[in-house]
Amino acid sequence: MRRNRLFYSSYNLAEEKNEEDIPVIKSKRFLSIEEKNFLNENGYLRLRNFAGTDTCELLRQRLNNLIDEFDPESSSSIFTTHEADRDLQDEYFLKSGDKIRFFWESDAFAEDGKTLQYSKRECINKVGHALHVHDETFKEYCSKLSPLASSLGMKNPVPLQSMYICKSPRTGGEVGPHQDSTFLYTDPPSVHGLWLSIDSASEDNGCLWAIPGSHKTSVQERFVRSIPFEEEEEGSGKPSLKIVPFEKTMDSLPQEGGVPIPTEAGDLVVLHGQLIHWSNKNNSQKSRHALMIHVIDGGCSYSSENWLQYAGGVSNFPQFSNSVENSRR
Repeated sequence: MRRNRLFYSSYNLAEEKNEEDIPVIKSKRFLSIEEKNFLNENGYLRLRNFAGTDTCELLRQRLNNLIDEFDPESSSSIFTTHEADRDLQDEYFLKSGDKIRFFWESDAFAEDGKTLQYSKRECINKVGHALHVHDETFKEYCSKLSPLASSLGMKNPVPLQSMYICKSPRTGGEVGPHQDSTFLYTDPPSVHGLWLSIDSASEDNGCLWAIPGSHKTSVQERFVRSIPFEEEEEGSGKPSLKIVPFEKTMDSLPQEGGVPIPTEAGDLVVLHGQLIHWSNKNNSQKSRHALMIHVIDGGCSYSSENWLQYAGGVSNFPQFSNSVENSRR
């Protein structure tokens, strides 16, 4: 009898191999000693064939459905990593941490600032930041990441944020050098990015770049609220966002020494939160879709100054629905 579950672990492959059209996370999902050593030395790790291409296509189709259902009149929020171009009082972005919201590419609109230059799908930069909380397809994919997150040494891994990044041809812009801990700071720092390549990614269409070993750099800056979240909930004012120096040791994040991290569809890249990484503009005719899940250690202190917050605070952070042991069954 065919099952309704969307994803199956590697432990079920033998018994399920005759079932058709069921997306599968194919690889082992606990890191080996060698993989852990590479990650500890370099700050990133590429896991080949982590998910099946059918899984990638399922996630892509679900994202496309969400975009098709999205009313473009409901958002004018443009995503950029360039500080000078950010709208630091963008309430739509500021309150998106526990919601599904849509963000445009900077080249999405014509000169009138209202008319889309291309199709809606081509003009979306990303969708976030709680797909894994509110959408069943993304929720089930995320639940399968618990063993991998535990392999990173986290005592209580928390899947805090999800982003589906489109980087379409013609509109897909660059993402400048950054450290993920700038945006999702814990004390001590704990965030790791789990970046699933939905499309093959090369230097032409904007693959990831990183500086090996740069995760040993301190957290240079933090992206914070002008008013701590608990004060905002108490009605103390309307917050804005700002970048502030933190443990700063350099004027700006470098790109010298960076290496490309090309991927095939289904590969997953683990990114340490202090790793300096970026991606270039998509200069090809091929899309470069990717799904990022950011995981933090719930045993660390999460700052109320961080931009991303959940209504009701830390106690309402999402949890992995399946334990490591359950994922083996």
